[in-house]
Amino acid sequence: MSTVDFIKRGLSFAHNALADARNGTDEQLHFVPDHGSHSIAWCLWHTTRIEDLMINARIRGDKMIWDEEWAKRTGLPFDGFGAGQPDDEAQQVHITDMAAFGEYQEAVWASTARFLDSASDADLEREIPARTGSETVGEAISLHMIGHFNGHRGEINTLRGMQGMPTVMAAQGTH
Repeated sequence: MSTVDFIKRGLSFAHNALADARNGTDEQLHFVPDHGSHSIAWCLWHTTRIEDLMINARIRGDKMIWDEEWAKRTGLPFDGFGAGQPDDEAQQVHITDMAAFGEYQEAVWASTARFLDSASDADLEREIPARTGSETVGEAISLHMIGHFNGHRGEINTLRGMQGMPTVMAAQGTH
């Protein structure tokens, strides 16, 4: 299996979990436990905005899909990604139209798929700027997307469990 194919499989798993995490009532998706900093909705917004930033702006050098129209349709802030966001601000993130947000997620994921469909393993070795120097495209995807998103998947499952909801992709891997 090529490295690109490995990345595609890892992102497919993360994307399926994040799509499944959209299932729930408005109250469930925006629930924040006592002394908690995030909601499921925040995790969904944050991961999708990060992917849009990583793939479209940093890796492809293009404009992001997120724009004022998406912000208006979803009720989310135009600026920001959630990185370094204070807890009180994170708790205020509220998706007003989950269907529209799902459309945004799918558009970002399709953009990622188009990039990966045309990428070779050698393309993953290209250096791109990072906060503390540079990293390869493959490192950026592995660290900031696959690993990061699965961390938030665990957070989503904790929040779902606290509310008596099933985990995302509860039947994944069972036969």
